[in-house]
Amino acid sequence: MNLLVMGKIALLWSCWCFMHSFLLSNWFISHIRLRLNRRFAWYRICFNIISLVTLVPVIFYQLSFKGIIIFEWSGPWRLMQICLMLYGSYMFYVGRKRYDLPFFLGIRQARSYLAGNPPEPMPFHADYQGGIRHPWYSGSIAMVIASGALTDITLASKSVLICYLVIGTFLEELKLVENIGSPYIEYQKNIPMLFPWRGFRLGRQVTKIL
Repeated sequence: MNLLVMGKIALLWSCWCFMHSFLLSNWFISHIRLRLNRRFAWYRICFNIISLVTLVPVIFYQLSFKGIIIFEWSGPWRLMQICLMLYGSYMFYVGRKRYDLPFFLGIRQARSYLAGNPPEPMPFHADYQGGIRHPWYSGSIAMVIASGALTDITLASKSVLICYLVIGTFLEELKLVENIGSPYIEYQKNIPMLFPWRGFRLGRQVTKIL
C-alpha cells in the first residue's frame, strides 16, 4: 500500500467534506445572511456550484493513481453488492420524493428574490416513507460501500466519505432540531435516523424537507 498517496487522498476528501459542512453550518449561514440580506436567496445556488467545482479536482486527483486491489465484488459477494445498490437506489428514490428539490437546489429561494417576496422558511412535514429520516445519507453510504473494487486508494476515500456521511447526519440532526424545533423532535421519536430497523414503510405521504 502507498500510505503517502492514501494520506493525500484522505486529506483532500477530508478538506472537501469539512468545507461542505462548514458552508452549510448554522453559524456560517447566520453570519453570511446578515451580510447579504435579501441577496442571501442566491446562497444555496452558489453553494451547490462551489461544491461541484471543488469536487472535480479531488476526483481527478484520485483517478490519477492506480490502486492495489484489496477486495473485489465477485462470486457470492456480488449478490451483496446488488442488494446494497438496490437499497441505495430505493433510498435515493424515496429522497427524491421527500426532499423539496427546488429548495435544495436554491431555485425556490432565487425565484422568491426575483419576485420580490420574502424568503420562504424551510419546509417540513413528518413522513414515514422509507423507514428512516435521512434516506439520501443512508443510500449514499450503501452506494459508497458497493461501488467498484476496494483498493488502497479507494479505501482512503471510502473511509473518509462514510465517516463524513455518518457525522454529517448527526450534524444535520442538530441543525434540523434548531431550525424546526419540537415537530422534528417528535419526528425523531417515531422514525430511525439512518437504518430502517423498524422496517420499511411505504405510505403515500411525502415529506418536503431540506
